[in-house]
Amino acid sequence: MRPELKFRAGSVTKTFTATVVLQLVAEHRLRLNDTVQHLLPDQVRPDNALSGAPITVRQLLNHTSGLYDYVDGLLPHFRTLDQYWPRDQLISIGLAQPRYFPAPGTRFRYSNTNYLLLDLIVERITDRDLRTNLEHRVFEPLGLRDTAYPLARTTIDGAHVHGYADVSPLLPDAPDATRFDVTAFSPSEAGASGALVTTAADVTRFYRALLQGHLLPPGLLRRMLTDTVPTVGAAAPPAVAYGLGVYVYATECGHAYGHGGSAPGYLTFALNSRDGRDQLLAHTNWNSLVDTEIDQDFWTAFQQGYCSATR
Repeated sequence: MRPELKFRAGSVTKTFTATVVLQLVAEHRLRLNDTVQHLLPDQVRPDNALSGAPITVRQLLNHTSGLYDYVDGLLPHFRTLDQYWPRDQLISIGLAQPRYFPAPGTRFRYSNTNYLLLDLIVERITDRDLRTNLEHRVFEPLGLRDTAYPLARTTIDGAHVHGYADVSPLLPDAPDATRFDVTAFSPSEAGASGALVTTAADVTRFYRALLQGHLLPPGLLRRMLTDTVPTVGAAAPPAVAYGLGVYVYATECGHAYGHGGSAPGYLTFALNSRDGRDQLLAHTNWNSLVDTEIDQDFWTAFQQGYCSATR
């Protein structure tokens, strides 16, 4: 483990995806109150979850749509670690199940399905895939040379961290199933919700540029951070709120902004001050694959390190 090694960032990807969506809002090509049903009419069917009350772009961004998380329904479809997961298949899994709650916007419930729908919306509006949008709008302007958005490739180019996981639910007969090398796990399983490959330096450079106003106009950046819903009762402690693609964390030295990222074999957390000047990123190369939360000892050490940097 070295800071310059590439790793799979998991759901840290969501802040990148949200930034592209909000850039389209800034360009008046999209509105936060636009509905999924209007933007993606072909996805609405009588027998899926989009047939209910309208869901807005804002509710996808802040996880108040109520849509089922497709990740919870992957196991019956799993064949191999390196299998390619088409986005349409993942969306179908997410929409085939009833909503967690019928009325969108009423409460927070984290769901990766939200960000796959945002991916599709970005593609429809720009006529370019999310990878191209990320490269032209974020990676290249910020000089993130070690960051990529792979989907079909299961290998990581260049020096990288190997990820290990407990694969006993997937491959119970694997040698040492609780410490199995899953570096080649297909990133297509996560897509816009978590497929990013990057480095610690690039992640902190991204959040610094975002929070200092280099990617979004001031009004939209403010909404990204303050248009929040409480995460009380959600499996995301020590987060206290979720904005438009950003968690708000409660630390001993005040609120911090960023995101956690869970990918097979990798677990990442990024904390940033409101002005992006104070930052801390930590990641590990082992993940249990299921019900991963911040270990209390890890969080204690993590926020102490972050708070010492702010003094």
